[in-house]
Amino acid sequence: MIKEVLPNIFNWSIYSEEKNLDFNGYFLVHNNESIIIDPPELTNDEEKELLSLININPSSPLKAILLTNIHHERASNLLKDTFSIPVWVNKFDKNNLEMSTDNTFIGGEKLFCGIESIQLEAQKSPGETAFYIRDLKVMILGDALIGKFPGQVSMLPSEKYKDIKKAKENLKLLMNYEFKTLLLGDGIPILKNAKEAVSDFLSL
Repeated sequence: MIKEVLPNIFNWSIYSEEKNLDFNGYFLVHNNESIIIDPPELTNDEEKELLSLININPSSPLKAILLTNIHHERASNLLKDTFSIPVWVNKFDKNNLEMSTDNTFIGGEKLFCGIESIQLEAQKSPGETAFYIRDLKVMILGDALIGKFPGQVSMLPSEKYKDIKKAKENLKLLMNYEFKTLLLGDGIPILKNAKEAVSDFLSL
C-alpha cells in the first residue's frame, strides 16, 4: 500500500527479513514537478496506486527517479521503462550501477522539485547523497542513517565503512540545514523533531 506520510509525499515499502527493517521508496509532488526516490519493488496494486497518483497530478509531471546511492537502485530499471523517465545518480556512483545511465548530479546541485543535493563523504558508497527540500524542511537519506526504532537513527554496521568514525563525523554536515522531517531509505522515517534525533545520535 502507498501511503501519504506528509502532504504530497508518499511512501511504500518492502520488508527485509535479512535487515529486519523496511526498504522505503518515495513519490514526491512539489514545485509543479514530481519524482520517485529509491524505489523498492511494487506489488501490482501499488503500481496501480502510483500510476493513479501520477495521473491525478497532471500539472506536476513525473520527471525522474533519483537515487541516494548505488545500493538503492532497487526497482529503478523497471519503473524507468514503465514511465519512460530517466534515472539520476551521483556521478561518483555512476560506474557502479547495474543499469546504464547518463544522468548524473553532484553535491550542491539543484534537482527536480526544489531538491538540493548534499554530498556525504566517507560513507558506504562514494556517491552517497542527502536530498534536502528547504521550503518543506525535509531531509531524505539513503544509507547514511537508518531507522530501526521510532524516533531514533543509527548507522549501518561498521564493516560497511572504511572508517565509521570518519563517516559519522561527516554526518555533522547535516546540522547546517534546518529540517523537521527525516525520510529514510531504510527503516522508520521521523516525521517531526528529526533534527533533534540526528543531533542526539551525533552527540552534538
